Amino acid sequence: MEKKITIQDFLTPEQIRECAKLRTADKICEQITKPNIEAINAKLGQKNDPKFLAYAVEYVLSQS
Repeated sequence: MEKKITIQDFLTPEQIRECAKLRTADKICEQITKPNIEAINAKLGQKNDPKFLAYAVEYVLSQS
């Protein structure tokens, strides 16, 4: 069974608001996902790529 993950599963509400302001995956990666990757990995229980997560966050925010 596939587990669905939301950005709320690995980012704080404050980080999500900041991502919305940053808008691009490059900025989100440099300022949010890359500096917080250890905490994100712990929350998700696996190793993740900060750039991939940034693109996912950018996509989710562009859809709302």
